[in-house]
Amino acid sequence: MNNYSAIEINYLRPSRTIETILLENSTQKRIVYVYNYEGWHFRVFNNILDILNFFDNKFECEISFENERELGEYFENCNLNYYKF
Repeated sequence: MNNYSAIEINYLRPSRTIETILLENSTQKRIVYVYNYEGWHFRVFNNILDILNFFDNKFECEISFENERELGEYFENCNLNYYKF
């Protein structure tokens, strides 16, 4: 099981943020980024460039959730090897 915590939150607007998330377990650590759209849509990105491309309509996020509970469950159980850069 993984632990996760927000280490930075950048506000684009009052209801839209980009959160820098530290994912870690006993052997690995990874940083991911979450675009939080009004608390209803959460998109997970591996790097900042993917977020910028998403805003320019050049990249579509493959990992997204419609509530914070599902996002938390994903972080707790995801394979951290997926996030190697």
